[in-house]
Amino acid sequence: MPSNPHMNPWSRRLACAALACCVVAPALAERSDKDQPLEIDAGLVRFDGKRKVRTFSGGVEIRRGSLLIRAQQIELRETPEGEVAFAVGNGTAPASFRQKRDGVDELVEGQAQRIDYDSATETIKLDQQAQLKRWMGNKLAEDLSGQTIVYDHGRDTFEVSGSSSKGETPGRVRAVVAPRTGASAVPRSVAPARPAASAPARAAEPG
Repeated sequence: MPSNPHMNPWSRRLACAALACCVVAPALAERSDKDQPLEIDAGLVRFDGKRKVRTFSGGVEIRRGSLLIRAQQIELRETPEGEVAFAVGNGTAPASFRQKRDGVDELVEGQAQRIDYDSATETIKLDQQAQLKRWMGNKLAEDLSGQTIVYDHGRDTFEVSGSSSKGETPGRVRAVVAPRTGASAVPRSVAPARPAASAPARAAEPG
């Protein structure tokens, strides 16, 4: 696009800098969860100054950007690198989490009897009857279950260890992956085979 002859060089530099900020800002915003403060809602909190441990109970919610953790009780420990949270559920309501994936319109959510969250490494460990789901918009794209699942938000990876629950083979995991939108059972380039027509029977000729 030709430059405006009436715009001085300084104005052109400012316009280019503003355009660059507009392009870069969305990418930076996607990585802001670890830089957000922790927001905690609970019925009760106990603080141990010597151990630098806070114990929240009575139905707890922890928020940090797009990350949300819910549990019956959460123990929050301070470390030189950041915070480590240990969330536990009960028999009727397991601990759960959800978080937006970076750069895409996708959401990851999971539940287990215990969830460990490390803010320094941006990892979430689901332990005991673990389940993790990945949503693309409002469509379920993937459903994983096992004994332990480790979700690394920073590296965008997850690892599932096998379950030993009753009725399942020990050391195995279960995964359900939804088909891609518009996928067809038979590729358009390959037509289904048609059965060959049988030749009509010929009448026996008189001897």
